[in-house]
This record gives sequence, structure tokens and C-alpha cells, in this order.
Amino acid sequence: MLFNSYIFVLCFLPFCIVGYFTLNHFKYKELAQIFLLGMSLWFYGYYNMKYLILIISSIGVNYICYKVLNCIKGYRRWLFFMTLLFNLGVLFYFKYYNFFLENVNIILHQDFILKTIFLPLGISFFTFQQISFVIDAYRGEIPNYSLLNYACFVTFFPQLIAGPIVTHDELIPQFMDERRKQFQWENFAKGIYIFVLGLSKKVLLADTFGNAANWGFLNVALLDSSNAILTMFSYTIQIYFDFSGYCDMAIGIGRMLNIDLPLNFNSPYKALTITEFWSKWHMTLTRFFTKYIYIPLGGNRGVF
Repeated sequence: MLFNSYIFVLCFLPFCIVGYFTLNHFKYKELAQIFLLGMSLWFYGYYNMKYLILIISSIGVNYICYKVLNCIKGYRRWLFFMTLLFNLGVLFYFKYYNFFLENVNIILHQDFILKTIFLPLGISFFTFQQISFVIDAYRGEIPNYSLLNYACFVTFFPQLIAGPIVTHDELIPQFMDERRKQFQWENFAKGIYIFVLGLSKKVLLADTFGNAANWGFLNVALLDSSNAILTMFSYTIQIYFDFSGYCDMAIGIGRMLNIDLPLNFNSPYKALTITEFWSKWHMTLTRFFTKYIYIPLGGNRGVF
């Protein structure tokens, strides 16, 4: 389901907000969280119900491993690496298996048959999010969370498809905060403002320039130098405002539900260096790689 679709704006989002706060208002706290989980799974499986099998299985495996890591003293490292291997294996199979076979066929002149694999939406993001959770669990940095809290952490629909990649300490305590379970006009108003701003970026700017870029890519043989430059410029503007708009809409939806999501996009085209550019484009992805890969492998003298 797309944030800029009619069914999301006119049906899904209003129903989700009204249902969630109504249940909380009548003190059905756990039922309200189950409702939010159900809405998030509906959002994720809207286009293909097969997606639900994968994400539910992934949540189950990772949660069981987290609980076991908290209970045992021996074989923790073995279980930790097996859990990492599971997550990376799922990501590799669905996203890179056919790409790997295609290159093997080209390089080794083989004829391995490619599989018909559906690519689950947002698989990289919810996989990275669960990897960060498992690593923190292995380090002993995670308190005792319920399965419901963990499932909502992974599936929370504003950030499920394209980020931001949040950590457990950023999101789960907000689900447990009683003050955030009551409707707040101030947050709702700010959320609508941010959401409409992001929606405008997506629909009015990204999609408009996207039409121009698509025409250029489909008619490369007809392009002269001026049209080629305009096509490149249009594509540059499209990807910028597409991601910027999505990030704004995600933050806005979260704010309507009294959930604060981290900033994930900060004017990267103003950057003066490549390093600064990547630190501003997908900020939480950069943070993930820095905290859970770069530093553990020795960056900044980090020790795993």
C-alpha cells in the first residue's frame, strides 16, 4: 500500500488512527496494540499476502532466538551467529539469488535456471532492524520485551517499507508509554502538516519530474544534448523528492500516532563532500552500518 494512494489516505490511515485511540481511550491497551499490529500487517500484505508468511516467520525466529539468548549462558555465540546467518540468508535468497546466478552464468558460461522469486517489500529494512535487535540482545543490552511489543517494533507501518531503520530503544519504549496512548491534538496537527508536506513533495514534484525522466529513458535514441541534460536533471529531482517526501510522510504518520521516528533525510544535495552526502541521505541506514558493521569490525578502534 502506498502512502499517496487513495485507499491509504481516505480509508486505512483514518481507520487506523480512530481505532487505535478509541481502544486506548476505553482502556483496552493490549487490544489497541494488537489492532496496530494487525493494521501494520494489512498494510504490508495489501499487494501480496505471501509477504505476510515471510515477515511473520522472520519475527518468530528472531524473537525465539532473542529469548533463548537471554536464558542460556553456553553456546550463546553459536546461536548468535546462526541467527545472523538466518537473517542474511533470507535477505540473500530473496534479493540477490537470481542476481548471483546470472553473474555465475555469464562468468562461467553456465546455464543455471533462474527461479521465480517474489521480492518482498522492505525486506532489507526489517531484516537490518532485526539484526540490530539480535546484536543488542547478544550484548545483553535489551530488557525483557513481549512478543507483541517486538512484533510492533518490526512491523510498525510508517517505517516498514523504506525506513527509517529504528532501534528497539527508540521505538518500543514509546509503545509502552501510557501518555502516548491518548490522542493529542498538538501531535495530530503537526503530523498532518508534515504528512501533507511529504505528500506534496511526492505527488507534485517527484511524480511530475518522474514523468519527464521516464520519457527520456524510453526515448534515448531521440535525445539531443539538451534533452539528455533535462532527463538527468529530472531524474535527480525525482529521486530526491521521492525519498524526501516518503521520509516526511513516515514521520508525519508516526507523529499522528504519538510516535517519534528519527530523522532520515537532511538536505543531502547541500553536502560539500561524498561523506557528508551519505550521512544526510539515508541517515539511519548509515547509522546501522556504522554501529553494527564498521565499528565492530575495528572502525574507530571498536571491539565486538
